[in-house]
Amino acid sequence: MAIAVLLLWLGTGGVGSYLLIRGLQSVRSAPETAEPVHVPAEQAAAEPVTVPARPLTGRVNDPWDPPSLRQAKSEPMPGLRDLAEFTHPALAMIGFGFWLGYLISHNRTMLAIALGILIGAICAGVTWFNINRRDAKRAAAAGPAGDPAAGDASFAPMSFPPRLLALHVAGAALTLLIAVLITARV
Repeated sequence: MAIAVLLLWLGTGGVGSYLLIRGLQSVRSAPETAEPVHVPAEQAAAEPVTVPARPLTGRVNDPWDPPSLRQAKSEPMPGLRDLAEFTHPALAMIGFGFWLGYLISHNRTMLAIALGILIGAICAGVTWFNINRRDAKRAAAAGPAGDPAAGDASFAPMSFPPRLLALHVAGAALTLLIAVLITARV
C-alpha cells in the first residue's frame, strides 16, 4: 500500500512538472501589448499637463515607479505568488523523500513527517492556484492597455490545461487519502 502511495506521488509529480512547463510556455507565448504611440514633440509641448493633488492615503502611486513595483504595491501580500510557486514543488519533493525514507526504514516518524509535508504541499498548491486565478481575473478586467504591468511576463498569470489540472488534483487527493489511511493504520 505504501508503494502505491509512492507511485501515485511520483505520477502526480510528473503531471505537475508537465503542468509547470505548459504554464511557463503559456506565459512566454502570451500576446504582446500594442506598440506605443509616438507623439510628435510639437503636440506634446502644446498642452501642459496638470496633475490634481491627491491626499496621501495608504500606498503612494508614484508615476515613475517601474511596472514591477506598481504590481508589487497593488498586491495584498507582495511576493505570495512567487513563494507559493516555489514552495509547492519544493515541499512535494521533500515529502517524497521522507516517504521514500519511510519505505526503506519503516519508521513511523518518517511517515508522520511525510504526511505533514504532503499536507503543506497541497496547501501551497491550492494557494498558488487561487493566486493565479485572481491574477487572471485581474488581467481580464484590466484589458490589454489598462494594466501597466501587462507587458511584463513575470506578472502574467499561467494558464493550465483543465484536464491535466484535474488529473493533478485527483492524484494529490488520492495520495493524501491513502497516506492518511496508512498513517492511521486502517
